[in-house]
Amino acid sequence: MAVLAILTGLLELSRLPEGPPLRDTYLHMTAMSLAFTLFTTRLLLGLDQWNPVAPDEIALWLDSGGFACLAIGGWLGGRLVYRHGIGHD
Repeated sequence: MAVLAILTGLLELSRLPEGPPLRDTYLHMTAMSLAFTLFTTRLLLGLDQWNPVAPDEIALWLDSGGFACLAIGGWLGGRLVYRHGIGHD
């Protein structure tokens, strides 16, 4: 689902006005891409020959960082919609 959301966002990117909406869009994209990367890394490190392994300290850090990026990206996404009016059309 994340890949579909990324593709949809990239299609919308060309229609954005310059200035603060575009800056917030790039911050949103960065936060969400980082969250995707952290969670994917966590998933791949948590498997041993496709069998799950017990979480360790690295897994906790990856999950915490992914959650923080997801929260920040969600806040920025809300800002794009409710402050800048992106996606209302």
